[in-house]
Amino acid sequence: MELKTLNLEREPLDLIATEFAGLYSGDLGLSSIPGGQRSADAALESLDITGYANLRSEVLPRENRGASVLSPYIRHNLLTLDQVYRAVKDAPFRDKEKFRDELYWQEYARHLYARLGPRLFENLRFDANWSTQGDGWNREMRCIDEVVSELESDGWLVNQTRMWLASHWTVRNHKGWLHGQERMHRELIDGSRAANLLGWKWTVGAGTGKPYGF
Repeated sequence: MELKTLNLEREPLDLIATEFAGLYSGDLGLSSIPGGQRSADAALESLDITGYANLRSEVLPRENRGASVLSPYIRHNLLTLDQVYRAVKDAPFRDKEKFRDELYWQEYARHLYARLGPRLFENLRFDANWSTQGDGWNREMRCIDEVVSELESDGWLVNQTRMWLASHWTVRNHKGWLHGQERMHRELIDGSRAANLLGWKWTVGAGTGKPYGF
């Protein structure tokens, strides 16, 4: 079998369109978050979570966001949870504790998914709208339009706006969360099945019985 060599000097979108035709859906685009091991290592090396506890959910302006944006590298195993956990050992205590709480959440989601598998796609503890068809992201509200646009163009969102979209889809617009999480998962470059499913389940009330009322 002859292996085909890719010309990596071509424009990325042209390369994808030509060499991966039929293997993707929708319009092509490039995230502002760079990929690859070198980018992951550089992001970890420059990681500074000072102020994270107060700024992790900041949405706008973007330059004030305190999120680390390491999740794409963690999702694709370019960085491990253990590496990132150890990297913040000298950070201010409150910021370190909050940041590590988020890593614990990722680890918990993985264990739950490993244990429950397909059952995580269903309501587990409490009933929430699970199957109603339709698009729950009515984009007449500017905050929703801005967030969905960022999701579609960048493939990444801060945690706060992920909660907005999940709540808007199911709690406000009464559409099935199964379909909403699937839509979001398709767009995310850090699309962890475990974390995405658990996050939607928590936000719409299927995990705690207390839906997040965005």
